[in-house]
This record gives sequence, C-alpha cells and structure tokens, in this order.
Amino acid sequence: LRGANSEHTLVMIDGVEVNDPISPSRSFDLAHLQTENIERVEILLGPQSPLYGSDALGGVINIITSSGQGKPHLEFSGLVGSWKTNQAQISSSGEWRQLAFSFSLSHFQDEGISAASAVYPGNTEKDGYRNLSFSGRTDLTFSPENKLSFFLRIIRARAEIDNFGGPYGDDPNNLQKNRHLISRLQWRNFLFSSRWEQLLSVNLVYHHRKNRNPADDTYPNYSDQADFKSMFIKLDWQHNLYLHPQNTLTFGVDFKKETGQSEYISFNPWGKVASTFPNHQAHSAGFYLQDFIRLQPYFFCQVGFRWDHYSHFGSVVTYRLTPSIILPLTRTQLKMSFGSGFKAPSLYQLYAPPSLYGPIGNEDLQPEKSRGWEIGCHQPFFKNKTQLALTFFSQDYDNLIQFDFFRGYINTGKARSRGWEISGSTILFNHFQVTLDYTHLQARDRQTNQPLLRRPATRLNLGLHFNIKEKLRTTLLLLYYGQRDDLDYSLWPPRRVTLSPFKLVNFNISYTFLPQLQVFLRMENLLNEQYELVKGYGTYGFSVYLGLKSKIEF
Repeated sequence: LRGANSEHTLVMIDGVEVNDPISPSRSFDLAHLQTENIERVEILLGPQSPLYGSDALGGVINIITSSGQGKPHLEFSGLVGSWKTNQAQISSSGEWRQLAFSFSLSHFQDEGISAASAVYPGNTEKDGYRNLSFSGRTDLTFSPENKLSFFLRIIRARAEIDNFGGPYGDDPNNLQKNRHLISRLQWRNFLFSSRWEQLLSVNLVYHHRKNRNPADDTYPNYSDQADFKSMFIKLDWQHNLYLHPQNTLTFGVDFKKETGQSEYISFNPWGKVASTFPNHQAHSAGFYLQDFIRLQPYFFCQVGFRWDHYSHFGSVVTYRLTPSIILPLTRTQLKMSFGSGFKAPSLYQLYAPPSLYGPIGNEDLQPEKSRGWEIGCHQPFFKNKTQLALTFFSQDYDNLIQFDFFRGYINTGKARSRGWEISGSTILFNHFQVTLDYTHLQARDRQTNQPLLRRPATRLNLGLHFNIKEKLRTTLLLLYYGQRDDLDYSLWPPRRVTLSPFKLVNFNISYTFLPQLQVFLRMENLLNEQYELVKGYGTYGFSVYLGLKSKIEF
C-alpha cells in the first residue's frame, strides 16, 4: 500500500488479525483466501496503529464476511475454465427468529503454470493448486441491547512450487501445504438508552505450514522438509460512548499473545543440515482512545492515540489526526491526516537460532516506525453523477529491520514513499459508468537513494461498467503497471534489473435468467500479455472461465 512492504500492512478478516507470527516478517499470504462469502473489502491507507496496533504501518485491509439477511436460502455455484480450473461452492444464509447465519463451503483446483517462469529454459512442469475452505458466521440477538456473534474460517490449501525463479528453477515434487483456522467470538451490549456500546471479543488464529521436497530424478542428492506452526490469541474490550449526536468517544484495552515454532531439515551431498526454532512467545497489552467529532454537515475530525507495551522491547506510543472540511457552496471536501505507526519485531527476527555462518535472531531489536501525512480534496459534479478526488501523500519509515550477513537482523533501514493519487467515477448514461484510479509513486531507500523493489512508479486502473436492470452486468478493466526494479537471484551476486511495464485487460459478464439462476463469463489477460511481477516467476496468460449460480429459497 503506497509503497509499503507487504508485511507493513495489517490484514484482518471480520476484525481478526491474521498476520502469521511464525513467518519471518509476520505477513499474511492472501493467495489462499477465496472470495466466496465475502461481502466487501475495506482498505485504510497510511499509518493506522492508533486504533489497530502493530503491523499497520502502511495501512489495513479488513475483509468482511457476508451476514445472514432475508429468507433462509441455499446457493450453488460452479466454474470451469483455462488451466483445467474447476470450482464448486455451496452456501446458505438467512434469518430465523433471533438467529442470522451465513455459511459457505468451497473447493477450487487448477493445473496451474510453472511457478518458475516457462520463458526461461528448464521450466516445463506445471505447478497445480487445490483449496478447500469453509466460512461461517452466526449472530444471535437476545434483545435489542445484547447480541452474540461467532465467526469461523478454515482453509486447507495444497500448492506445488518450484525451487527458485529463473532458469532451471523447476522441481517436480516440491510441495507446500497450508492450514489456517481463524475465529472470533464477540458479545455486543448497549447501556443507558444505547449511549454506551460495549464490544467484548476474543480472537484465536492458528497457522500451520508444511514444506516437503523429497529427492527426485532431477535432484537425486537433495531433499528438505520444514514445519511452521503459530498461534495468535487476542482479547479486546472496546467501548463506544455516543455522548452527543456530534460526538463519539471510543476507547478500549486489548491483550495479545502469540507463539511460534518451526523445524527445518535438509540433506545434500555434504550431509545433513538441521535448524530448530523452539517454541517462543510474546505478550503485549494496549490502550487506545479516539474521539470522532461531527459538526455536520461541514466539519468532521478524528483524533486518537494508542499506548502499547510489549514483553520484549517495552512501550511505544502512536497517534493520528484526520480533520475534514466541506465547503457548503461547492460541496468540496478538503481533507488531511497525520499519524504514526509501528511494527513489533517478529518471533523469528527476535529468536531465530544462529547458523554456521553467523547470528540470525536479535533479542535487542526495536519496533519499526513510520510517520505519514496526506492532504487532498473530493469534488462532486453534475448532481453527484461525477466524483473526482485528488490526494498527495508522504510517509517515512525508520528503524526498519534488515538482515546483515555478519550480524543477523538489525534496525538499520530507512525508506520514504511519496506521491499522488487521482480517482474518479462518472455515470455517462443511466446504465453506463466509468471509473478511474491512478497512482504516481516515488518509493526510495533513504540511505542508498535507490528505488524500492517492485514498486511501479505509475499504476492505472480504468473500468467500464454496464448494467441493465440488475440482469445484465458487464465490466471491462484495463490495468497498467509501470516499470519497477527487482533483483535477479539467478546471478551471483544478485543483480538489480528493471521489469518492463505491462497492461492487463479483463472482461466480466453475467446474466440473470431467473431470480434463481445466473450465468457468468470471465476473461482475463485478453491481450495475452507476457509479464513478471517478481523476476523469474511465471504469470498467467489469456484465461477464460465460465460458471453459473443457482439459488433456492425455503
């Protein structure tokens, strides 16, 4: 987000933090998240730690599951397409007395492409993928003042992978299996004529990743295997005080515990190599306070701060201020924000055992920190049929944790990302809409002044949307990514290279024959563009998928 590292984005599903404590930099792999039973995705840009805590240096992605509404019903859907892709889903949702429910079970698989790009020699074997996911949500309303909610998502994924990107990176039996359990239990209560809202929740997240790469004809003297396990528990007690129609005061406390362990074993012609990461844990407690002021319809402002204390490095304070003014004559909205964020060192960065070549983990690590601001405006035209927004932003990162070959992980990095964004939409006719998003980004290492890797300087999304009476829906999307730097690890030492710009054209169309039956067609990369997101790794060419959805009401 805006030039931040992937691990500098906090990913949440229904308010549950899902970043993996045992991954080296505590990130989350979105590749295994299916979109079935997802109602919407909210993205917050810039440092968001005052409300969300660690990992929210660059922003927050909150994925929200569909809630049960209306009459109970069953829904079936299926899809087939390129790369021997097939997908099936069954779901049910609705309301029955005080109970609202939503469940979904989906299975996806494809033959895939070579993970190590087939444009390089030696990469011919396709790497397939399978995913079985369950998602469920229930809301039990005891009274208008009391509601109990439970959310559960279980993911089982199997991915065939390769040894590395670039020439001869293929491996015929390199396999990774992922297991994820994500859950949340929440009690919601109103007091004093709904002026005081309490949200008491407990979150439990479990990740288990296995890698298996036995010896084969291509690599008869090499094999390795690894196991990674982690658990994250959070208790959160949030209060919202609706003191006045123009003011909402939010405050709360949370307690977090994370644990992780791993084991890695490999065999090669020189013998056995083993690395064991014994079970380690970290604890933290936080207090947050935010005030939302609304002097409608012309002034809005959020101001907040957060204090966190971690067992391994001490305390950190973050803040955020977001005033916004609407000019009554033109309906122009002027907005700005200023805030800070932090990311606690991961368990691996703290406690990873040394190798034969030197140290890895460092228990003296301090949190990574960021400060950022943005200023912009939003302008409606033609009775709100056209919307246009322009935003300038800048963010500095300090204390970034980087790996040094001789000293292990140390706080030494500094970076800066700045740029501007323009977004807009217009309804040209009753059924035709055009959307536009453009970002110009400069993201650089403040020590070397080199561009940060894999950040395009320009990025454009252009969409054409056609909708007739909720029956026929079509979308044509153009996505353009400018050139960006990467490292070529097939060379030693790795060499900085420039990845070429590319454009993708995608097309979707759906038609509802009956209220209970819909057929849809999806075509991706219509121009069969050859491109790389990461140097040496493959991407999909022209693909077409056909599917249908059927709904049965009780």
